[in-house]
Amino acid sequence: MAYVEDLGNGKHKVYVDLGRDSFGKRKRRTKTITATSQRNLNKQVREFELKCLQEQDEPIDNITFGSFVNKWMKNHVDVNLTLTSKDTYTHVLDNHILDHFGKMKLKDIKKYHIVEFFTINKDKPLLPVTYMVLKSIFSKAFEWEVISYNPTNGVKEPKYKTKRPPSFLTEDEISHVISVLDNVYPKHRIMVKLALIGGLRRAEVAGVREGCINYEENYIYVDKQLRYDKHTGAFYLAPVKNKKPRKVYFPETFMKELKSYVTDLKKRKMQMGNLWKPLEIEGKEINLIIVKEDGYPAHVNSISNEWRKIVRRYDLKDVSFHDLRHSCASLMVKKNINFKVIQERLGHANIGITLNTYSHLEEEQHIEGADVFNGIL
Repeated sequence: MAYVEDLGNGKHKVYVDLGRDSFGKRKRRTKTITATSQRNLNKQVREFELKCLQEQDEPIDNITFGSFVNKWMKNHVDVNLTLTSKDTYTHVLDNHILDHFGKMKLKDIKKYHIVEFFTINKDKPLLPVTYMVLKSIFSKAFEWEVISYNPTNGVKEPKYKTKRPPSFLTEDEISHVISVLDNVYPKHRIMVKLALIGGLRRAEVAGVREGCINYEENYIYVDKQLRYDKHTGAFYLAPVKNKKPRKVYFPETFMKELKSYVTDLKKRKMQMGNLWKPLEIEGKEINLIIVKEDGYPAHVNSISNEWRKIVRRYDLKDVSFHDLRHSCASLMVKKNINFKVIQERLGHANIGITLNTYSHLEEEQHIEGADVFNGIL
């Protein structure tokens, strides 16, 4: 039921009564509108009333999966998880989960529906994350007593195709890339070497700040990654992937090159004055080193785009920017560097990840090791 209050000068305040909530509290929405005529006023009132009726909360017993997901986001994801996790969850939900379950009543979803969903979507990307998201949604629904049982209980994580070994550059190809980098812009040369020599992830490259660099001991302290919140349109610094900062050591030659680059960056900042637009967080200037010409942060996608341009321009092996990180690790494996050292350099949560990712390289070494006996037998 809508009620209209005349505020004068063509303005009206519309009240829409939506009954009472589960606590007995009156639910009412209001909106101030400007009408050009009585007919126009009636039209706007009807539209607002219809919108309110469509958007009002569903009774808890009849809540749909889609409506509960909104509450799960608001009361769990927004409160307890990082923006990076929220972006990942939103991406997974929007891609196929909401299309499948969105209009179903939450209480009507059975274990069979979950199994059927994974059967249909067995070849979809991000399958492990999809499983984790569904588990979380139904666990919270059960915990909050919205449903009487959790339909994901007992549903095994679906098997997904094993990833192929990562692509990487050989030692000769790495040397060729290093030589080619002498011809590219200093910023692009630095960001490629941070990944190729240091094994940094894209977002970690973008998150390196002046204060993280230790020129005396030749290392960079990798503790943050640069992220972009598409909901607010703002950049922010998030913890590294496993929330364990690490020191990444570099050759002295590279550190001298890096120091020269940062010095030139500071000079450009001084020259631009008020035109310099750095990232600011809570009023504090963040001195990122991979930035645009005006000091504004470079998006991680632009880092990949610049690398692709370099690959095309110099006819390099077609590997992704992330594969530069794999190339760093593969070369270290070939040079018999301890896997624990490689794990810590890459920032893997545990050595098992490192061993599983690069075990195929170690197997090649075992074969090479056996070949040394050919001359004896």
